[in-house]
Amino acid sequence: MDNQTAPASSAAQRDELVAMLGVIASQIHSAMQETDGPATTLVETAHSLAKATQTVATCLFDFSGSPARVFQDLMVLHDDLHSRAGKAATAIQFHDRLAQCLTHVCSNLTSLAEFLASSDQPKTAAEWAQLRERVRSTYSMEEERALFDRLNKANSPEEQQQALEKHRNVAGGTGKVELF
Repeated sequence: MDNQTAPASSAAQRDELVAMLGVIASQIHSAMQETDGPATTLVETAHSLAKATQTVATCLFDFSGSPARVFQDLMVLHDDLHSRAGKAATAIQFHDRLAQCLTHVCSNLTSLAEFLASSDQPKTAAEWAQLRERVRSTYSMEEERALFDRLNKANSPEEQQQALEKHRNVAGGTGKVELF
């Protein structure tokens, strides 16, 4: 739907609302799917740290008998911990992305509620354009803006559904974080 075109009927207004709710629902769906990988990484890292403390304790007890073996064990431990620490830091960053996405959802739900509650009269083209811009302006990730634009340019509910399905398939990469 073109941003300059007024929804002519309650059906058109409903389609506008459906498009915006589709973006919001897709955000929630993607955010929830993304939690599995990073959470697994954090659990694995916590277990590795527990094992590392056991290795350090064993090495300290063995130090008097075989310093060369202890050194080698500690170097292997160091390399493993160093690698896992980087993975853990990346896994923690997913939380920021999740919180950001869900903050957008909350903000946009509030905007929609305010918009719908503002008047019982049909909304004008300018009001719809202002709402679309307000919702779109909350998005900080290009992927969100692109989905919003695709859904709002769709000419039918079927095209909107196709755009949502495409987004869900692309967003299925769990635990991938865009570093910022």
